Amino acid sequence: MSFNRDSLAALLDRIYANYTSLFRPLDKTPRQNLLKVFASVDAGIYHQLLGDLDFLAKQIFPDTAEGEYLREHWSSKTTPLYAIAAAGEVTMSGISNKSIPSGVVFAAASGEHYYLEKSGKLDENGQALIMVKAENPGQQGNLAPGEKLSIISAIPVGIDSEAVVRGNGISGGADAESDEEYLVRVLAAMRNPSRYGKKDDFALWARDASAEVSAAWEFKNFGVFGAILIQVIKGNQIDGIQPVDNLTEVINYISENAPPVSFEVRTPEIISINPSASLLIQEDSQAYRELAENRMKAYMQLVAKPGTQITAGALRLAVIDGVTITGATVRIGGSTAGIATTTILQYPYIGEVIWE
Repeated sequence: MSFNRDSLAALLDRIYANYTSLFRPLDKTPRQNLLKVFASVDAGIYHQLLGDLDFLAKQIFPDTAEGEYLREHWSSKTTPLYAIAAAGEVTMSGISNKSIPSGVVFAAASGEHYYLEKSGKLDENGQALIMVKAENPGQQGNLAPGEKLSIISAIPVGIDSEAVVRGNGISGGADAESDEEYLVRVLAAMRNPSRYGKKDDFALWARDASAEVSAAWEFKNFGVFGAILIQVIKGNQIDGIQPVDNLTEVINYISENAPPVSFEVRTPEIISINPSASLLIQEDSQAYRELAENRMKAYMQLVAKPGTQITAGALRLAVIDGVTITGATVRIGGSTAGIATTTILQYPYIGEVIWE
């Protein structure tokens, strides 16, 4: 629902239509009662008015505001993070010393399009390393090294029609943050209106830096010189965890906002935890197994961070609710007392759950 004020003429027509539809003087029924007619029409008017007021009242508070209104109201205080287009290097080949004009458009096997922002030139060996950028923002534009792109625009003379993705691949593409993710940042900014480098400020700056960063943590006294270490990841336990590609963007944002202190931004090694589990015989079904896996992942989403311990007992308690699942066994490393430990350079992630 959204607030919409009709014109006076439209309101007059609508209310007149309401009255005429209810008032039938030749119909010998209680509908002839003028007071009832007036009450019915007025009730309809006030019902819509109160509905609009109820909607507007919700937009005042960030935790009840709808997405577009949340951004319009709070964007001046917390900048929304929009989708980012992937970019990376490709190798092009052809006749030596041939020029490559900007604007050449490529297509991947997935159907995604890429283009050259700047012109280039093949070397004496007929090779060139060229930077391309995805046409559409979002993580669907990311490509692994070795994948091939085909030119779909006019092929420059002396240039081969195929290019190969090199380096670290075409990376850095990220989807825009969801309404829920933006709300989390808005509430964090409201609770922490002034940032000057106190505890957790660097993690908040990292979170505000890019749509790639879905979570961040900070650790003091890292390394020989006691710098602040900021660890950042992309994704979540439910949909998958990936390393952040564009750390430079995060570093630059923090440098612009933080006091002049020594810090380092990294993306941790993703450590997969593959617990084994079993349910009670009477509750062991595919639906309940999926429910148990989702509960483990939801628990991990709340507690997982670099330098933490995950116990088999905690995962077991996350699975059991006493109603749908009343009993379960969870093992890490083959033991019901198993513990998965990570350093501050590692992040634990639920990989495959092995069902016994």
